[in-house]
Amino acid sequence: MKAILIAMGMLSVAGAAHASDCNSGSGDVLKLSDWSASARNERSTDVSFTLENVVNRTVQMVDGTVWFEDALGQGIGGISIGPDLILEPGAKMDQSRLMAGFDRLVNARKQDVKAFSCIDAVLYEDGTKEEFN
Repeated sequence: MKAILIAMGMLSVAGAAHASDCNSGSGDVLKLSDWSASARNERSTDVSFTLENVVNRTVQMVDGTVWFEDALGQGIGGISIGPDLILEPGAKMDQSRLMAGFDRLVNARKQDVKAFSCIDAVLYEDGTKEEFN
């Protein structure tokens, strides 16, 4: 039983490190440039974020997530990026989501929250697909 609990703990630590390190994706295509959160009610939070295309190619479709964690490395959660977009090089886009369980983003000081994008795959306008593993 003790071995199972230790193994489960190691998996949860690996999962937290995985998200913060963006090991399964890249933050070098669409960079998170800003975010905000406001309470909708006791159970829901409006979360908005801005992504910037930092490559020299037009992005047409994306598979990625915006992640949030506190200054101690504890995960707050991830939000899927809407996949269908056309974003020219250097252009920015805003997305908003109504989320449950993200009340920490409203209550925490913004400087105590680390937010970043992890892109798993991207389709460029020329039809080229790039995957980041």
